[in-house]
Amino acid sequence: MTTTGGGDPDRRDQARLPAIPGGWTTRDFVLDGQTFHVTLPASPDAFLDDPDVLAANRRDDYMPYWSYLWPASLETAVAVLRHEWPAATAALEIGAGIALTGLAALACGMRVAFSDYDRRALDLALYNARQIGLDATAEGLYLDWRQPIDRKFAVIFGTDVIYEKQNHLPILGLLEQMLAPEGEAWITDPGRHQAEAFLELLRDRPFQVEHQTLNREPYPGRPAGLTNLWVLRWKSSC
Repeated sequence: MTTTGGGDPDRRDQARLPAIPGGWTTRDFVLDGQTFHVTLPASPDAFLDDPDVLAANRRDDYMPYWSYLWPASLETAVAVLRHEWPAATAALEIGAGIALTGLAALACGMRVAFSDYDRRALDLALYNARQIGLDATAEGLYLDWRQPIDRKFAVIFGTDVIYEKQNHLPILGLLEQMLAPEGEAWITDPGRHQAEAFLELLRDRPFQVEHQTLNREPYPGRPAGLTNLWVLRWKSSC
């Protein structure tokens, strides 16, 4: 077994993380034989009573979803680790949150842009990249799905991002704007009921879709089962 990161986080380095409700903690995640030592919010529910979060929710229906570890990220990260990627592949993780998928991509030798709508998620992703010694190939990208930017990536990862119907069109618009001509997007979902609506929209989009299933990685309170992986590629490149 190899270890990515390890030991107690450096206190001076951790001090660079912003103060958050409930504070920070660290956990080890064993993914395809590699141990990832990850810092993450100790009590995500503590955000729900935070005045800044409540104000942002009133303004823009914001919820601090980034602070929760979404279990589907475990098997997505394993799938990334098991895939063969060309050296220094440019990857974008959308809705990075705890960013296990992006950290796995870094461990594969990819160049990763962690993106999120909350800057604290970006601080956290880059902090964890420093902890595993791979921050030289990582960047943080503040990104609103409704306003994609003019950059192209060979791979775009979206881990459990289609849970709300209102996000489907912005995500598809982002993929059409930011996926490189020969690129592919990985969208994973653990079986939420909104997935069918996303697939319906895909029928009218310029993507070929390949469906795969991933065995769920164990997580406290989570039943065994399968997670869906849809790999999207441009129809013109097939």
